[in-house]
Amino acid sequence: MARLLERLGRWCVRRRRTVFGLWALLIAGTVALGVAGGGMFVQQSTLPGTETQRAIDLMEREFPSMAGPTATVVFTARGNVTPADWRVALVVDRAIGDITRLDRVAFAENPYVQGMGGMRSHRAVAVRVAFKGTMGDITAADLERLDAAVEPARMAGLDVRFGGMVAMILNQPKGGPQEAAGIALALVVLLLAFGSYLAAGIPILVSLCGMAVAYSLIHYAAGLVEIHPTAPMVAAMLGIGAGIDYALFVVTRHRQQLADGDDVETAVGRAMAHAGHAVVFAGGTVVFAICGLFLSGIAFIGRIGLASAAAVALMVLAALTLLPAILGAIGTRIDRYRLPRARPDRSAERWTRWGRHVDRHAWPYAIVGTLVLLVMAVPTLSLRSGVMADSIASPKMEARQAYEAVAREFGPGHHSPFLVVARVPGPEPKPARKAGAPAYQLPKGAPDLTRKPDRRAALLMQDLRQRIAETPGVAFTGEPVVAGKAATLQVVPETAPHEKATTDLVHRLRADALPAAARAHPGAAVHLGGENPAIIDMADTVGARMLTVVVAVVAVALLLLVVAFRSILVPVKAALMNLLSIGASFGVVTAVFQWGWGVGPLGVDQPVPIMSFVPLFMFALVFGLSMDYEVFLLSRIREEYERTGDPHGSVVTGIGATARLITSAALIMIFVFASFVPQPDPTVKMMALGLAVAVAVDATIVRLVLVPALMSLLGHANWWWPGRGRPVPAAVDGERAERPLVSTLSG
Repeated sequence: MARLLERLGRWCVRRRRTVFGLWALLIAGTVALGVAGGGMFVQQSTLPGTETQRAIDLMEREFPSMAGPTATVVFTARGNVTPADWRVALVVDRAIGDITRLDRVAFAENPYVQGMGGMRSHRAVAVRVAFKGTMGDITAADLERLDAAVEPARMAGLDVRFGGMVAMILNQPKGGPQEAAGIALALVVLLLAFGSYLAAGIPILVSLCGMAVAYSLIHYAAGLVEIHPTAPMVAAMLGIGAGIDYALFVVTRHRQQLADGDDVETAVGRAMAHAGHAVVFAGGTVVFAICGLFLSGIAFIGRIGLASAAAVALMVLAALTLLPAILGAIGTRIDRYRLPRARPDRSAERWTRWGRHVDRHAWPYAIVGTLVLLVMAVPTLSLRSGVMADSIASPKMEARQAYEAVAREFGPGHHSPFLVVARVPGPEPKPARKAGAPAYQLPKGAPDLTRKPDRRAALLMQDLRQRIAETPGVAFTGEPVVAGKAATLQVVPETAPHEKATTDLVHRLRADALPAAARAHPGAAVHLGGENPAIIDMADTVGARMLTVVVAVVAVALLLLVVAFRSILVPVKAALMNLLSIGASFGVVTAVFQWGWGVGPLGVDQPVPIMSFVPLFMFALVFGLSMDYEVFLLSRIREEYERTGDPHGSVVTGIGATARLITSAALIMIFVFASFVPQPDPTVKMMALGLAVAVAVDATIVRLVLVPALMSLLGHANWWWPGRGRPVPAAVDGERAERPLVSTLSG
């Protein structure tokens, strides 16, 4: 592969105008595709194989108007203007009617109409709205019409806020000054690493070009399939950070080749053969690790993984094609416009001295480094996987404000009630009205009460309602709606959606009250669904698949390292070190968000559980990113070991040659990830902080302490392979042999 990459680099230098033209077409084409055919980012609307999905399927058959995505519209008092005023109440009633008449709306509660549900108090009115179709069917125009429908209530002096699914869609992911600050800090690191403004700007330019293509493709894909709003954020975090890092390594090697006297084309070719080879392997490892998310069993998690993997793959493509063309165009002027007094190359000797120091004190550093990581990982033992809910959103978000209004006026569980749906066996009874008789004048979307209520269904719901009401944790049960042999019932928990008690209540109802009622009425089908149980089901599914994903990702990474280094102990040690890094990052995230240590400055006003899929994502992403630094360091150590046969000197040389680059790359990643912490979505905050901590730990304690200490202790055993002897020092007549092309970086 090294020779192929060298030829590719040389070709890109000679045909750089062609490369620039192809990339310009690619960027322009994908941006146009994203603008013209891009869709909205939405949550997954199906959860195959879960209790929630069975409830949805039964609702779609029996009560189709109530089976679609839901939202909560909350009208709250402002000053002296309250819904208790009959004139204001008329306006609210008219706004609810306008919502009901929207084409996309299937059903809307109305507390001013008998039997139509909804909540009303002196200072607030809250109604739930069910939409037709799935989340992917809702468009921006539908949301604009929904917003326009409640405008009369705003004009009357009320505050109107949206919660639930619609609020999530209204808050589409978008960049801000924080992400720009992250890129600016990355530029500062590059300036210190290169000492040249021109050289520092190249990795930024390459990564932004790759990200423009990646984001446009993700936006276009959102118009074809359901893609979660977290996907573009995760892809941007990983893509920008990885893209800058990959370009950093290639540019560094290119400058070294120029300093050794190579012409521009040769320098680019050799940089591609060495650093480009590592970029392909490191990027491939990240892509394979992230694709392991498809084993989670949740479609939207796999799609977020695919979006992130596509961003990394495009960064690799940019580093292998666009970057060589840019280097060829700049030529020998890459070190012009230097930063005054910058001497980045002097750090190699300092890192070499550090490597010797660790080698001489390997046992203490190995023990202390391991203990530090284990202590950092201790909070992970109490990690509680929670659910995404409006109750833990940023106080600045409209969804959180809607939840607070409902919780204050009606109770924390009323914002996201459970929905029990049941059906007794047998054919449908005859209609309650004869053919040709005038239809009941029911509001749009009301359950079809022309189906005569079946006596067994009514008895089942009475039994269910009593059993559920007696279950600890239930605040309220609504009036059953019976139509034919099917019936539905709302259940309101006492606690907020994100609290553990709410999750326990869902499991308790499904384990006790619902099965007991079903057994008392043979043949009856009883299911518990709703927005909150759906998220709980997703969390349970992710938790059940976590071990499968971990085993698959670790196995693939081990296989790739074995193939790359022809060693047994090195891949095993790398996997163990990565697991320690991941444990430490999990511990920090748990202590900050779940325990509430320092959570205030992050824009979160209360301790919150860890989102169910965050540990899964962090594992896949951190494991892949950790392998990047592992490859860069071990490739250089292996090169020196094969040249000298000295297991201790090779580690020292490898540290001296790569530590500055690994540190610079890690700082870039940390700044990029940290720039996403101010995002209002708690899920993005958790992932950004966790990734930043993981990279910091991996690039310092692991790569600069544990890895050199353990490799010094293991000595020749690091590179043992069946049937292979120890290398013979490659020095003849005092001259060094040529370094192999598998090298990643040179000193």
